[in-house]
Amino acid sequence: MIIIVLFLLFAGVLLARTIYYRKQKPTLNNTGYSTADIPEGAAERLSSFIQLETVTYNDFSRIDIKEHRKIEKFFKKNFPSLLSLVNFTKLNDFAYIFRWEGKNRDTKPVLFMAHFDVVPAQDGAWEHPPFSGDIDGGQIWGRGTLDTKSSLLGILESAETLAKGGFTPETTLYFAFGGDEEIMGLHGAVNIVKYFEEEDISFSWVLDEGSIIAENMLTMVSEPIALIGIAEKGFANIRLTARATPGHASMPPDHTASGLVSRAVCRLEQKPFPVFLTKTVRSFLKALIPHVSFPLALVFANLWLFGPLVKLIFKKSPTTAAMVRTTQAATVLKGSGKDNILPDIAEAIVNVRILPGSTKTGVLKRMKKVIRDPRVETAFTDEKDASNPVPESSIKAKGYRAITSAVAAVYPRAVTAPFLVTATTDSRHYKSIADNIYRFVPMVLTGEDLKKIHGFNESISMENYTRIINFFTELIKTL
Repeated sequence: MIIIVLFLLFAGVLLARTIYYRKQKPTLNNTGYSTADIPEGAAERLSSFIQLETVTYNDFSRIDIKEHRKIEKFFKKNFPSLLSLVNFTKLNDFAYIFRWEGKNRDTKPVLFMAHFDVVPAQDGAWEHPPFSGDIDGGQIWGRGTLDTKSSLLGILESAETLAKGGFTPETTLYFAFGGDEEIMGLHGAVNIVKYFEEEDISFSWVLDEGSIIAENMLTMVSEPIALIGIAEKGFANIRLTARATPGHASMPPDHTASGLVSRAVCRLEQKPFPVFLTKTVRSFLKALIPHVSFPLALVFANLWLFGPLVKLIFKKSPTTAAMVRTTQAATVLKGSGKDNILPDIAEAIVNVRILPGSTKTGVLKRMKKVIRDPRVETAFTDEKDASNPVPESSIKAKGYRAITSAVAAVYPRAVTAPFLVTATTDSRHYKSIADNIYRFVPMVLTGEDLKKIHGFNESISMENYTRIINFFTELIKTL
């Protein structure tokens, strides 16, 4: 009898928690919001912007500085009303700052970020040339349309329209645009942050790229999910190096340099980092409770009990596994230059994305322990490029509320949820001068769309570009 009573009490607690959280759908106040058509000429301006081949390479000598230097002229030519109102600062060819003075100087300013550099475009299956900026089939085509020239111009288009109408933001607003995000932001974002520190400027909140409105990516939720990045994984490239005596491959030693490195990579893959549900992931699952089936809601509402089950499910897929563990991927392998020569040196580079709660030094220490071979040197390729995870930002702060309200205005179908960004953004450099950092661009994308980022046929729909401009318009109005 006692066991039955205890079981009923236990089941009652599970059900009560589930019912409580299923009723917690957020109520958004959209009074006064209205979407607008895309500004005249906006598509053509993005097309022109795409045609600037602002490609960055790790080998800095390969960067076409002439293309980067066209950025300043582009800003001044295309956004005259805004430029007449703001304080415009060019720190270098990779760093631009706009300051739009607000009415209330007693509040901390807000910062919007984006980058105008792009990764190289591989030759091959492009339906339209990657730097054509072609407008065709309801799409604007080219490298940077998704990452992130569209969000940069979306910010400026919205600000230009508001400036023409005589609008002044309540809170001082900064725009910071970098030109080397794809190669770690050491000339752009790092120098911009240094400038802000020297000027004793810090921010209430910062908004950068990082997440999107995901459609048809999560089968348990039928609605699109607006994923607001509130935390970001750390980053490191770690080089594994083994040395040996070179010679003819017909007389090999027991272990070649290539063999030692290969075995080290194998050991790492056989012992991945442990799975852990961070606070951000728990908040993400909690936000989904009102929108999933009751059995799933029961699980998400009671992670204290079902956490091990969720971790087991999440680690089955590379997409969800990245949310719950530090990932390690061997991406570069080098050995002998010829098939019959023993290499004197072999190396592998392992790309690591570090889960919040861990550190880059802790990750390196663990990898050395797993490899357990003193003949394999394990070190950062460049410790300056390695970064620790960015701490979680508040989902109760004004910035998060403003973002979710603007999402509701431009895409009310979307479910809003906090999210862990598994990639790396320039915003990580700002953690010392910002109370909160958020990462989001309101593009409605499918899994197939995401493959276009850094891939073939990158393009943005006119609908998505219009949505971006409207989103920033509504956001600026609420500051």
